[in-house]
Amino acid sequence: GAMSESVLVMQPSSRLDDYERCTLLAGSFDYLVQISLVFAAMGTLLYKRRIAKHKRPWVVWAFDTSKQAYAGVLQHLVNMALGMAFASNDGAGGSECAWYLVNFVITTVLGIALLIGAMRVWRYAVEEMGWTLLRSGEYGDPPSWKPWLAQMLVWGFVASGEKVVTAFLVIIPLHTQLDGLAEWIEAPLRPYPNIELLLVMVLAPMLLNALYFWVIDNLIKLDVGHGGSSASLH
Repeated sequence: GAMSESVLVMQPSSRLDDYERCTLLAGSFDYLVQISLVFAAMGTLLYKRRIAKHKRPWVVWAFDTSKQAYAGVLQHLVNMALGMAFASNDGAGGSECAWYLVNFVITTVLGIALLIGAMRVWRYAVEEMGWTLLRSGEYGDPPSWKPWLAQMLVWGFVASGEKVVTAFLVIIPLHTQLDGLAEWIEAPLRPYPNIELLLVMVLAPMLLNALYFWVIDNLIKLDVGHGGSSASLH
């Protein structure tokens, strides 16, 4: 999920002299990756608003969007940590770049499912406890920054927690199998590190990011069809 990723410069591997490894390291290319993902996410949300039957006021749309942006930054840091923690660094297995893609796919798909469940619990708790400040997508009339800030902080915590839960339930227990999968995915691309970089760090995350932002926007916005108390999951 999320808006992310990182970085890359090519570094030769000590055991793989035929080509350079695609590695998650800070470099000038990082900015291009980040900008492309941000534009993909924003373009998705702007297009989604344009075709919506019930358009949110711009300030409400901006509040909703900023919650996703904040959570995306936190998720990016978690993704980076997972990529560096689990990737093989001895020239065997999948590179950090391939590992990042495997982790991104798993956490996007499972993340959407977990966040739908978490949001249902959240909404139930809000209604039961009367926490109107935390009613997702509702900011008062006129919209106020206080409910927005409270909701953004909670959503950032929930979204980051989803990444950690996925890591401990799937990524860590299946590390060996997933490393083999990363290596298999990467094998045809290893002689072409620039193509691998484009596919793994730009195109695939952009498509997954667009899907993720579209679904999560439905999840956190106010649903005009249900009395303003629950979000549409469709």
